[in-house]
Amino acid sequence: MKDSIYTIPVSEAFEKDCECPVCELKARFENDTVQYYVGPSLMEPDNRIETNETGFCARHFELMYNTKANRLGLGLVLDTYMQEQIKNIEKASKSKRISSKNGFIKNIIKKDDASAEEKTDALISYLERHEKECCICKKLDYTMDRYIDIILSLYFTEKSFNERFKCGKGFCLPHLKLLLKKAANSYNESKYTDFANTVIKMQLENLNRIEKEVDWFTKKFDYRNQDAPWGNSRDALIRGIKKMTGAENIE
Repeated sequence: MKDSIYTIPVSEAFEKDCECPVCELKARFENDTVQYYVGPSLMEPDNRIETNETGFCARHFELMYNTKANRLGLGLVLDTYMQEQIKNIEKASKSKRISSKNGFIKNIIKKDDASAEEKTDALISYLERHEKECCICKKLDYTMDRYIDIILSLYFTEKSFNERFKCGKGFCLPHLKLLLKKAANSYNESKYTDFANTVIKMQLENLNRIEKEVDWFTKKFDYRNQDAPWGNSRDALIRGIKKMTGAENIE
């Protein structure tokens, strides 16, 4: 497979000595996208239309703010986003949510006869839909799905990548699930069996490795072990949490 905007980051992530190369891919793309939205995207009208309508989830607003790179730019994004959402909330608060004969839910303006409960129901419906929207989450979901496709393709077609994959330390449990689900839906039984057997064996070996390191981490708090070497256990608590959950903001 020729190098592409997807294969190059995948290859680089799997060259790293880490507990989950998919987490590395996600962190890199997410950081690049956050930097883009507080930088170059401000000058692109189409992006401003998208950010006004969709906005960002709490996590990605926090990440953009914490870059401290362009507070003015973020302020401009937030300002026009708020203006758009104020209009949408005003509209929803004057709406009555009804069901058509086929069960399709829609909002219609009923300024006079809609009860407070009906107006609130329409507003809640809008807010629930809007909570699930985020410009960065949407791009992240799409890109991670492409990365998973590339990982599986390289596993089956590139010998050097296959060998590097098998020498890795496995994945966090959420990304293990994504890989297995995608492989099950994309490949025949023979290929899926090969991949599943390989990745599950590798995963269990590395989970047992980290569990032993976490166990020794706890034993180091016993005064009788205070002079014993830490080995690889000094950061085992962090690595164990990341391995089991895919946690991102823990250092």
